[in-house]
Amino acid sequence: MSIEYFVEGKVIVQTKGDNISFSKGDIVYNSEKSIIQRGAETGVSYGEPRKIHPNDKPINGLEISLNLFFDGTGNNKSNTEVRKVGNNYYKKHSNKKNDSYENEFSNVARGFDATDPSAENQVTEYIEGIGTENLSSDNIVSGQGLGMGRTGVIAKVTKACMKAAAKLKRYRGKKIDLLKVNVFGFSRGAAAARHFVHLACTPPRISYSQGKNILKVFPPYHFPEAILSITDSDGTKLPFIHKYGYFGAQLINSEMSIKKIVFNFVGLYDTVASFGVRHSNDTTDLGLDAINKANFVLQLASDDEYRKNFRLTNINSTNLHGLEFTLPGVHSDIGGAYRNGWEEPENSMHRYEEKTLFKSKNRSECERFQNILIDEGWFTFEQLRIKPISKSKIPGKRHLPAYYSLIGKRILSNHYDKIPLNIMFHYSKQFGIKYLETIIKNTHNIVGTLVPIYNQLLTYTNACNQKRNDYVKGRISGNYIIDMKTINYLDFIKEEDLKKLRNEYLHWSVGYGELVNGENVSGVLPASQRKRKIQNG
Repeated sequence: MSIEYFVEGKVIVQTKGDNISFSKGDIVYNSEKSIIQRGAETGVSYGEPRKIHPNDKPINGLEISLNLFFDGTGNNKSNTEVRKVGNNYYKKHSNKKNDSYENEFSNVARGFDATDPSAENQVTEYIEGIGTENLSSDNIVSGQGLGMGRTGVIAKVTKACMKAAAKLKRYRGKKIDLLKVNVFGFSRGAAAARHFVHLACTPPRISYSQGKNILKVFPPYHFPEAILSITDSDGTKLPFIHKYGYFGAQLINSEMSIKKIVFNFVGLYDTVASFGVRHSNDTTDLGLDAINKANFVLQLASDDEYRKNFRLTNINSTNLHGLEFTLPGVHSDIGGAYRNGWEEPENSMHRYEEKTLFKSKNRSECERFQNILIDEGWFTFEQLRIKPISKSKIPGKRHLPAYYSLIGKRILSNHYDKIPLNIMFHYSKQFGIKYLETIIKNTHNIVGTLVPIYNQLLTYTNACNQKRNDYVKGRISGNYIIDMKTINYLDFIKEEDLKKLRNEYLHWSVGYGELVNGENVSGVLPASQRKRKIQNG
């Protein structure tokens, strides 16, 4: 497996002899400044290209790129679209408060919409978020609550195998030398993207009849229409299915002729698997570490998320084949889907973010936490209030003492999520994903007060990238994972810019004491201690 490295500055190649490059296509040099070439004796000359020795000749076969975009829990591009136009499906199926219809587009949906549909040999498919179905009501309990059932992680991956094979049918009858698979995902959709890689590397469940002439291949999730019956009279199909799993079986069923499949690029926005009730075994249950088989993995992780049920699954198993950037913001600041409070009408429930930030029997503790949040820049004094709650007024709670709630209320922009989106564009383009540049420049461009913040965060990502390049060039892994964790964006961003970012753009996801969105750690704590659990993957 090759290892790619990315350079934001100079590349210097020195050799005592000739430096010869062969390519089956063009050789392209791109630079933001000039490209300088020098020859010590006769300068630089371009003559007739030498014929390549047959043993060195690149394969001149058909290569196809398949891009799969797995949306996050409660996110659904189609449902958001019908809400924006006031369609009858929205009126019938939405709860008009906090479901998939009410969300803005996520960065997964935006990435999908930005891909170039006319790009040669590129196929792209979108899979709606966990707990949602197109133009239907959301599945709250088994789907969004547990990530299971017919709208859960495994079901969405099964559906992705079917949809991808159907999309690739346009190449039926052609011999494909290489299928390059790129997967993207946010939240549980990131877990689904990782599970897809696992599924496509794991032999499926098969029963045989007529000797081994008829293969009955069972899907990971039991959709009746997903069960396959494949005739394999000469025994040539079974090895392919064993190697590429249920995904490979779907390709065989679509009469595809594919020599090899590689996992080229994996782009993740804050993997939160939360699969089932017990989450400590999510990596094992879903095979989330199968991404170590990919050429390159990029994860953009949230630094300020600290909900108990939103533990991050890292990408440590990828070692030098991965980069993980920890960015300011909570879960959906990274993956998108927040509405823009600045553009919502005054009477809209989406204009303000109002959260219970802290609870205590002692007002002084609320005041201490209030001061911490003001000092860190999350809120101004005017955006906070301490509310006494008398339990004597609550039926059945009269014997309990009163307590105090610290409540914050702000109007926030959702434009910060363009920063992680543009970082994802930057890296995925280097692995051959083709986008419509007009959409990136006109719809997802970063403007105004976010520009200096974006530039400072880029110095952080470049520092991480350079650290990885040093390891790649040295061909050693060593303490790569440990060393990467010593680089922190806080060392690259100005304090006043971070405070402005927190107050005007970054959301607060924790609802203190709540069952679903409750905190992972309690108490009067600074940002450095308000953290969630992180598990290996």
